[in-house]
Amino acid sequence: MCVSDPYNADSASVPIILDRKYEDNLCVEMLNLFEELLPTRESHNRRMALVRKIERLLNAEWLSQNITVHLFGSSVNDLGTSHSDVDLCITTQWSGLRNIRTLAKLFRKCGMQQVACVPNAKVPIVRLFDPESRLACDINVNNTLAIQNTKMIKTYVAIDTRVRPFTMIIKNWAKQRLLNDAAHGGTLSTYTWTCIVINFLQMRQPPILPVLHQLKKDSSSELFFSNIEKLHGYGEANHESLGGLLFAFFRRYALEFDYDTQVVSARHGTYLTKAEKGWDTGRNVTSFCVEEPFNVTRNLGNSADIESVHGLRLEFKRAL
Repeated sequence: MCVSDPYNADSASVPIILDRKYEDNLCVEMLNLFEELLPTRESHNRRMALVRKIERLLNAEWLSQNITVHLFGSSVNDLGTSHSDVDLCITTQWSGLRNIRTLAKLFRKCGMQQVACVPNAKVPIVRLFDPESRLACDINVNNTLAIQNTKMIKTYVAIDTRVRPFTMIIKNWAKQRLLNDAAHGGTLSTYTWTCIVINFLQMRQPPILPVLHQLKKDSSSELFFSNIEKLHGYGEANHESLGGLLFAFFRRYALEFDYDTQVVSARHGTYLTKAEKGWDTGRNVTSFCVEEPFNVTRNLGNSADIESVHGLRLEFKRAL
């Protein structure tokens, strides 16, 4: 039968759950891959040495400006590999670093390689390669929201033992299929993929993950609930395996998710509608919409253009 719309192919041919034997084999393969992806101690040490080096260079160049360098992203949220790039946030009250070209000039002078500015990004960054540590690095100034993002993800990862391997495997799949380059590839960032996975695990029945933003007390100064001890055992009522979750994830986004009307929201632990978000006009109409958990006016998915969304949906179907 010829199917004119590849997105609406007959879902009856795809089972709801996997055959148990196939699921068990898939679990073994996933755990083996997870072990391969885990970062080494040597990789961690190189990253920490780079943080200290950058901070030392900055404070030697601009004395008494109280410049601090924070490692964020996959290097510290327990979802990184030995091959993950390094993400750094510089915090300072000094206004002299508002122009990131000032940073780039210093790094070139200090022997960093492949130094490049990305001044027009949503968050301006300097990119560089450090020949001593052999690490690529993205550096921003005073984007403290990124530090909060990292803390949130690290909290979610700690709640259930399935979260870390499952998320790392989805991220690895996206990388292998060239679906994780928001800046240059017109696809989705690794942070966006992580938010999609968190939402998926929140929406399992019973849920594997809670909704940290909703657990936060109104009187608290925290942006989200982060008391891990009180969340111990949260997902124990859900007995799904890694293999079963992987199949359900691809089935969800290949056959079930409504790209025309729905919005992925880890902040709310459910799907919102484009209409209620005001995302039913303009570019968001054709976007894969993923709400940023802290800045809810931002669609993390709008880095992917209409052709990329088309390709993404085909990749989900291919994975089944």
